[in-house]
Amino acid sequence: MMTRRSFIGGIAAAGGLLAGKALGAAAALQKCGTVDANLVAFISDMHINGLRKEVQGHQYEEACFNKTVASILALDPLPANVVCLGDIAYHWGQREDYVLAAQLMKPLVDAGIKLTLGMGNHDRRGNFLEVWPEYAKTSPVPGRIVSKVELPHVDLLLLDTLNALEVEKFKKSNPGEMDKAQREWLVNTLKAATKPVLTCAHHKPNEDKVKIGSLLMRSPSCVGHIYGHWHKWGRDIVHDGWEPQNLKPMVGLPSTGHWGDIGYSTMRTFQDRVEITNHQFDFFFTGGPGDGQPMRDDIVKELNGQKVTLRI
Repeated sequence: MMTRRSFIGGIAAAGGLLAGKALGAAAALQKCGTVDANLVAFISDMHINGLRKEVQGHQYEEACFNKTVASILALDPLPANVVCLGDIAYHWGQREDYVLAAQLMKPLVDAGIKLTLGMGNHDRRGNFLEVWPEYAKTSPVPGRIVSKVELPHVDLLLLDTLNALEVEKFKKSNPGEMDKAQREWLVNTLKAATKPVLTCAHHKPNEDKVKIGSLLMRSPSCVGHIYGHWHKWGRDIVHDGWEPQNLKPMVGLPSTGHWGDIGYSTMRTFQDRVEITNHQFDFFFTGGPGDGQPMRDDIVKELNGQKVTLRI
């Protein structure tokens, strides 16, 4: 019978083996120039623990993230962009979490992939900016970690839905929120858009105090929303009241290793659509990984490789 310890040890070993092979493959691919501007990899909810990673149970997130990085680097061609929708940090957004996360992400950067990071409810902007200070200069909204990723056929707007209030150091979670300045920037950016736009954020459009569902629904340029937070892969709908003519699609992402659906997603863009594919590694809720989760194998088999198509 597989124990939690043996499962974690096995996935760590597999992740390390894959990473070693993939890094060599990535170097060869980079020499050939096979980086695809129409391919994006999405990661979310890594929950990397830089303070207590040596404690049993906290290695799983790191091992899964290493496996994710190795899997992305093994893609042929490589994605030009990797976009993260937040909850980089384990629970409290400690600086050590971001230091370790940066080390784990370094193979992606070394392979020539552009990395764009966003905020989740377990993140803390101040500690994040100590490790990635450039976001304070590049964000179009002062005081927020907001980014625009320009692709050939669609633009991604990575929003910052982390609550603006100061929180207790060891309070695990912040509710979602969209402040006035960022809302105004979003309205103006959608109005000025010359390409279809996909909004991306840690939260759903109407979750907590985010409340941008109506704004997205009424925007001709917005073609959908991609979110994390719920650790659940699948298609959903942006709605706000009874306006069926304005419904917009949205897609939820798996976690890279904390609980729920475990894996990452890739998106390929075309002139008339985007195709988002789920890469599922694992599934568990209570009890932890490797403890005989009911339906685990069936869920992984069903969701791995599943696609969602959004028309643009």
